[in-house]
Amino acid sequence: MISSAITKIVGIGLLAVALFFSSSNPASMGQDAGAFETTADYQIRNGQMIFSFEFINNHAAAKQLQFGSGQQYEIVVTDEAGKEVYRFSDGRFFTMAIISKDLKPGESLSWQETWDLTDKDGEKLRSGKYTARITILALSDDSENKIPAEQLTATIDFDLAEIAKTAIKATADVVIAAMRDKDTETLAAYVHPEKGVRFTPYTYVSLEDDVVFEQEAIRSFFANDNQYLWGYYDGTGWDILLTPAEYYDRFIYSHDFANAEQVGYNEVLSFGNMLENQFDVYPDAIIVEYYFPGFEPQYAGMDWKSLRLVFEQYNGSWKLVGIIHNEWTI
Repeated sequence: MISSAITKIVGIGLLAVALFFSSSNPASMGQDAGAFETTADYQIRNGQMIFSFEFINNHAAAKQLQFGSGQQYEIVVTDEAGKEVYRFSDGRFFTMAIISKDLKPGESLSWQETWDLTDKDGEKLRSGKYTARITILALSDDSENKIPAEQLTATIDFDLAEIAKTAIKATADVVIAAMRDKDTETLAAYVHPEKGVRFTPYTYVSLEDDVVFEQEAIRSFFANDNQYLWGYYDGTGWDILLTPAEYYDRFIYSHDFANAEQVGYNEVLSFGNMLENQFDVYPDAIIVEYYFPGFEPQYAGMDWKSLRLVFEQYNGSWKLVGIIHNEWTI
């Protein structure tokens, strides 16, 4: 569980916003005098996780610590299954010199490290539950009094989908309601002022073929009688030649997505036959998916529908840059 409420939001991709959470080892919280304590917190900023942690001397006397090398701590992140997805020391080199530190009562050592949320396979993590275990690699100068392991460690549990939800839900709720109500003024206010919004009819985002509308074009969306080539129909390959209003009915708000059965935040809820490239095209985005798993029992779920809204940060706020429709394809 995330240990504290958000105390600051500043200008995630996954996140470009900065979210601040804190955690510490329960065994070390509220330590009596005569113990060390390790505490830790983290922020998500610009698609990276920033760990901040401290090692505190709660003893009544000064203590000398020794580190066997230049590596003074280790950070290991594991997934729900216990699989290691990140280790701070991997691929790093440290000096082999012994380092000594003196800590007076109440003093602490503090560090900060940044992880780009990439796992050991080089894949960017966007959803899922994880645990970060931070271990201070300190030894006491008193060889007869070893520092207990629980005083040297802090753990942080975090859920990337929940972090994304916390960052984007309020904005996404306004945007999906504006789509439902055909409120183009509100919708235009959330469109990215430089990139506009890209329309993708079938999951695979095409930088070459997808239609992009700027803010002003969104304001006049339903009054626009021009036909646009939005792509090609699945199965037939025929041109998708529709006015914006017609495209809205077929490839945007084809169902009441504001009341979708499932909503995912940086999670892929629907899978078709087409390639998924949304996170490649929008690497710093939060993508909200509104998903209906099916409507008619005789179709055995093949009539599922999905709408994905893609948000990126712009000057400290979230802006809509993509609308992706998804459905079962041949």
